[in-house]
Amino acid sequence: MQEPLPLSWARSGTCEPVYRSISLPLSRATWIPFANIPKNYTLSSVKKDLEDLFPEGFLVRGCSKQTAGFFKQKGGAVLRTGAEAVLCLQNGHFEKKSLRKLLHQAEKKGRIVEVPLNDENKKHLLALQRQARHSAKPQLANVFRTYPFDACRCFVLCSFADEWLAAVTITTREDALAHTELMLKRDNSPPGIMEFLLAGVFDVLRQEGFFEWSLGEVPFFHLGQRRNVPSRLEESIVVLIAELFRDVYDFRGLFYFKNKFYPQWRDVYLYSLQGISLLTLADMAVKTRYAALVGQKVFNVLKEPFFSDR
Repeated sequence: MQEPLPLSWARSGTCEPVYRSISLPLSRATWIPFANIPKNYTLSSVKKDLEDLFPEGFLVRGCSKQTAGFFKQKGGAVLRTGAEAVLCLQNGHFEKKSLRKLLHQAEKKGRIVEVPLNDENKKHLLALQRQARHSAKPQLANVFRTYPFDACRCFVLCSFADEWLAAVTITTREDALAHTELMLKRDNSPPGIMEFLLAGVFDVLRQEGFFEWSLGEVPFFHLGQRRNVPSRLEESIVVLIAELFRDVYDFRGLFYFKNKFYPQWRDVYLYSLQGISLLTLADMAVKTRYAALVGQKVFNVLKEPFFSDR
């Protein structure tokens, strides 16, 4: 089996690959956050495309260890950025007694349907994003497929009054590998709603013959936490910033949620043809809008003494 595509890259019915690129001004590289790749297109062909299209240097995140190693064969650098939670669709990831009880309660709240991402349903999905818990904060960008939702499938938990309570979008990385893009639910929705929806999607993918389903990356998780895997300076800096601003992006809460399904955790890597520096990390923080999240937090802390009640 060939190395899998990076996270949020998708196998599609296109005749030619379609790469989405973002210029990184500080490091003078080009980041490829998403791509639609024909089913018969190899990773070797992808690498050649990127070298030809971006000779000054390109960057790809969401790589497995094998994929990062493949890109690095002729140079460049890799950096661990987190870990992804992978469910084997032949195993019983939803069989824990407490989880089954939660699913049974949520089952009474609605039904699961797959919907086409036409214009009307895209509006529903965007509305659900605005109703989500952290919708008032700056939203991360370019780390999963949001608008446009090309190459995505969408599964929805609808109430019996046809209201969208939760939604999950997925892409296909390889023939038997599915990847989660968005997990959205209404703020203050009943307990177990997302777990019930994930269990339903799990059953659908298993029936369709998928082998693995990634629940997506937990950024910053595992970095520097394994004694037998030394951390690079850049990794240590990423961990330090993530810990300092943990309430800005709750990666530990995301880990605890995904870990309840007993996934296999796999390291996720960033690859850059021209090397990875602090300027690269600064570029990524800006383009993913993580810097905007941190900036909002700092601004709120600084203004608090002036606007709080005395």
